[in-house]
Amino acid sequence: MPNEYLMYIATGFYFVCYLPELYANYINKNANIYNMPEKILLLIGTILAFTYSLQLGDMSIIVNYSLALFIDCVAITMRSYYVIINYRKQLEVQYIIKELKELTDPPV
Repeated sequence: MPNEYLMYIATGFYFVCYLPELYANYINKNANIYNMPEKILLLIGTILAFTYSLQLGDMSIIVNYSLALFIDCVAITMRSYYVIINYRKQLEVQYIIKELKELTDPPV
């Protein structure tokens, strides 16, 4: 295909769009669970598009969707990891607060 460079440029822009989100999640060690349905739908769409690109056999499209699939998997894994970590921390804090209340409350 003579205009493959356009697909490679599109791949670069797609990758750049994900960088701020991945960077913010990594720096803040935080993620929002409410965006998971969106990420799952993006992942399903990317899997379907990658499958289609494999059937076409066009290398520029395969490169585009393989990178998109990789980035989607990283984003959903990172988001899931930080949600689980933050949930565990929240449970630990609640447990400590409960224990402190039991120690400070006078017996009835």
